[in-house]
Amino acid sequence: MTSLGFLQTLLVLHITGFTMMAGTVLADFTVFRRTSRYLIADKQKAVAILEGSAGFVVLISAGALLLITTGIGMVIVFKGAVASMLWFRIKMVLVILVVLNGAVLARRTMLKLRGTLLLNTNETDSQVTDLKRRLGYIYISQLILFLTIFILSVLKF
Repeated sequence: MTSLGFLQTLLVLHITGFTMMAGTVLADFTVFRRTSRYLIADKQKAVAILEGSAGFVVLISAGALLLITTGIGMVIVFKGAVASMLWFRIKMVLVILVVLNGAVLARRTMLKLRGTLLLNTNETDSQVTDLKRRLGYIYISQLILFLTIFILSVLKF
């Protein structure tokens, strides 16, 4: 395989990984929005739906692994030339923010939400509302970060 063919294969796989991550976050956000109406009224149903969507983490992780490995491969093919470009440096900071936002903030907040729902007491309704709002902000920020990364990758200034 020529280096151009190898680069094109890496690029296709890189875009696939990005699409897996962003698409799964969007799907998870959609499921969460539909579930949010049950968070206080029918906590057992909400827990069941949230448990069903817990498998999304595997898809996001697989997409991240594919994205990172192909990204490193492309940097190697370009002999590091792309690493000195401004758009790439900004993109790397945003990728780190996506990982921190998803792996730390979203995961911790979702675990708190599931735990609060399992307590099944009326005193936790304000906690559920607060966690629901916080998760909404986390999902929106994730999607904005993905969109910004996509725009940076296309414009390459």
